[in-house]
Amino acid sequence: MTDLLETIRATPWLAEVLTDQFGFDLARTDPMEDVHLPGGGTLTPIAGDDAGGTFMLAAGGAVVYAGAYGEGGLIASTLRESLGLIVGLPSLQDALARPLGDGMRAWLEECDEEIRREWDTRGDGWLPLDEARARVRKALDLPEADGLLAGFHAAMTDGAYRPVSEHGAYRPMR
Repeated sequence: MTDLLETIRATPWLAEVLTDQFGFDLARTDPMEDVHLPGGGTLTPIAGDDAGGTFMLAAGGAVVYAGAYGEGGLIASTLRESLGLIVGLPSLQDALARPLGDGMRAWLEECDEEIRREWDTRGDGWLPLDEARARVRKALDLPEADGLLAGFHAAMTDGAYRPVSEHGAYRPMR
């Protein structure tokens, strides 16, 4: 899992695309507050997102998200799967906005279309959405997000990975 982080750090274009276009910034590792797992397990910050949240590694390699507004939980059991979701979805929050099977695919495509309208016409070095996803997936050998959605929805209900601060447990991202 740390091999993926090292690959990102050692590949400037990859780090830039992940930061600027997918909100996974390895330079922002200061969480809004100290958090840990409910059983006392430690969480190591690895990246920040555009909304002030922090992606963290649990001892076994699972990735946990701690949002800036007290929401969070388990994204996936590996960094590779977590990055597959981060890169392959309009946003983690969009993917949790509806139950699976309740028009989810159409909803995510609608969200992607909004991103395409913005990104694909920027012209300031940003890659078009589909090209950015394909290049990052290939460089890091990431799985497609579609195959990870059910696991992501289930992961977010796992209370054993809900971040806890001095103020109590975070809310699920749903």
